[in-house]
Amino acid sequence: MAAALLFFLAGCFETTEEIDIKSNGSGELSINTDMSQLLDIMQTYLGKEEMDKQLPNKAMDTTLLMKDVVDSAKNMTPEKKALVKDGKIHMKLNMDEKLFKTDMHFPFSNLSNLQKLYTSMNDGSLNTTSLFKGLTSGKEDNNSDTSSMPDMNQFNSMYDFQSKDGLLSRKLNAEKWKSLQQSQDFAQIKQAAGMGIEVPYTLIVNLPRPVKRIDNVLAKLSDDKKTVTIKYNLIEVFDHPEKFEYTITY
Repeated sequence: MAAALLFFLAGCFETTEEIDIKSNGSGELSINTDMSQLLDIMQTYLGKEEMDKQLPNKAMDTTLLMKDVVDSAKNMTPEKKALVKDGKIHMKLNMDEKLFKTDMHFPFSNLSNLQKLYTSMNDGSLNTTSLFKGLTSGKEDNNSDTSSMPDMNQFNSMYDFQSKDGLLSRKLNAEKWKSLQQSQDFAQIKQAAGMGIEVPYTLIVNLPRPVKRIDNVLAKLSDDKKTVTIKYNLIEVFDHPEKFEYTITY
């Protein structure tokens, strides 16, 4: 599927990313995506036959435990398997009701592991797109084309994430940004970005102590200053990637 079409389809989903940090540094990373509007668009552009190949299961409500799949993952190191083994992915799909939602939950034992978890997600080694494909088709398929499924790696991989006690940050990696700009798909992505598409993306960070400083002007603080909420139009990242940077001290 062409990149421009992919990002047009991307305008039909909404994502909420939530980081919940406890006082001892442990916590959970959750990523919830509502792709319900995507179903009609996919059927229009892919056609019924291709749609049946992509989503043969018309209705499902299932949870995938990562511990059940990491042992067979060929491209994951033992360290990365340990990072995600307690995670789970819940998917709810109903074609008749035009409902398609996924929830990913990954607990972490400390802030160092949170940083490693982000690194693994951003470099594509967790291959969550393939896992979604496996859930909807009834089997995991590491070799199939998953390009029609939303994949956040292209966005997240441009940034370096850091987490330690009292600090969370996401900073643009200039080298990775330059590499993306030189890729074949970038012109098509920019074209899609100029079509006025909105891709709502919300980041919520729950902290054990009040925020001392945050440098992103889009950030909103709760009354107790322990919760940060930042709402983006994700498609703008390809024109203004710096808008998605943040440093939070607490």
